[in-house]
Amino acid sequence: MSIPESPEERAARIEMAQAVQRLGHALMRHRPTIELARQITAAAEGFVSVAESLPPRDRLSDLMAANAQGDGPRLPQAVDVDPDGGLLDLFGDSVVSGLSNPLGIGLECRRFGDSVVGTTVLGAAFEGAPRRAHGGIVAALIDETMGFVLFFSSELAYTANLSIDFVGPAPLHVPLKFSARVRDRAGRKLWIEASGEGPEGVFARAEGLFLTIDPERYRLQTDS
Repeated sequence: MSIPESPEERAARIEMAQAVQRLGHALMRHRPTIELARQITAAAEGFVSVAESLPPRDRLSDLMAANAQGDGPRLPQAVDVDPDGGLLDLFGDSVVSGLSNPLGIGLECRRFGDSVVGTTVLGAAFEGAPRRAHGGIVAALIDETMGFVLFFSSELAYTANLSIDFVGPAPLHVPLKFSARVRDRAGRKLWIEASGEGPEGVFARAEGLFLTIDPERYRLQTDS
């Protein structure tokens, strides 16, 4: 079983991830010279060789080990977090909201009562049509914000359907806000509604259908 990473390891991985993210956005927003491109290629290939020689990581094993120690990231379960802006920091490796993912989008989610508000600023690496964010990135941000709603309740669920109306462009390089809350439920079905908003107003409205899972069944599957 994996050993939970120390605070020093986590801090180092977060710093590494942020540096790689900044590099990616800088290379997309500016035009690198041939010399710089070759230097980065050589350095990256050297780091890849070193990284690939290290012991592999497994996300599930990491979560199980941290859960057993009562520290670090946890398996999905109810989370007691301040309803007046409490930060939801659950999966450090998430490509959408994880602080330690070098390819991360950088969403930061907070709880406000029964709702979740996620904020981020999208850089040049996430550009789709000129000067606006790629629709797939917007969809990922909405889905992640919806998913965080589940973590301060007793619900464990997965996304069964996600419907999005793109009512305007999602701009780059400015603060964006994503809001989500449970609209309705029936049996195992949970309907969560969400929206995305920028300085010019709402650019996306969405509804997701989530199906709940028995937490004990989930733990039996992950323990096997």
